[in-house]
Amino acid sequence: MAKKGGSPHMKRIASPRYVTIARKSDVWLTKPAPGPHSLGSSMALGVVLRDILRVADSIREVKKVLMGGNVLVDGRVVKDRKFPVGLMDVVSIPKLKKDYWVGVDRKGRFKLVEVDGEKSKFKLCRVEGKHSISGGAFQIALHDGRTAVGGKEFKLGDTVKLSVPEQKIVAVMKLEPNASCIITSGKHAGELATIDELYHKKGARRAEAKLHSDSESFITVRDYLFIVGGEAQVFK
Repeated sequence: MAKKGGSPHMKRIASPRYVTIARKSDVWLTKPAPGPHSLGSSMALGVVLRDILRVADSIREVKKVLMGGNVLVDGRVVKDRKFPVGLMDVVSIPKLKKDYWVGVDRKGRFKLVEVDGEKSKFKLCRVEGKHSISGGAFQIALHDGRTAVGGKEFKLGDTVKLSVPEQKIVAVMKLEPNASCIITSGKHAGELATIDELYHKKGARRAEAKLHSDSESFITVRDYLFIVGGEAQVFK
């Protein structure tokens, strides 16, 4: 009989590079369900609670925590332990008075950064696509699967500050020289840097940018840049 779809299972040893757990402690790892983030750029909420935040010792306890409505992702209660959590998501546990942003460490893996309660009311989203719609407006596609309607001011690579759970755009941070950003992949993953110059794409090569950090100047792929603006101090 023909196989339909991918495997419902995932081995720890084959987990995406973003996952920050011990790969040899057990054989299996909870596989994220289809959702706002792709399989290769997310981890299951149950893994976040048990293996990273350690608010539960087992999947049984994770289920109890979630079914009690005690965990919010981007301002909304989530009860599915397989819900995919990805870059810049906001994970909140009201009973513990804890809020976290999902960032990236120096090895390109997810890390949860604790933030104050005010920052849990919005999240940062990178503009990944833009299409014209009726009425002269534009529909923009964001990195976490969301869409929003805006004007010509939105460019690919810009970052929007989105209120959660209302999903209203409250600010735009431009991909331009002097903007502060975090590197999400590559040799400089996890570093905070300032853009010096943006290079146009040449032939088959990917567009690049020149940046500087506290220690050095370097060039990296433009797709690795996530503009964070005034929120840069959160990831230091």
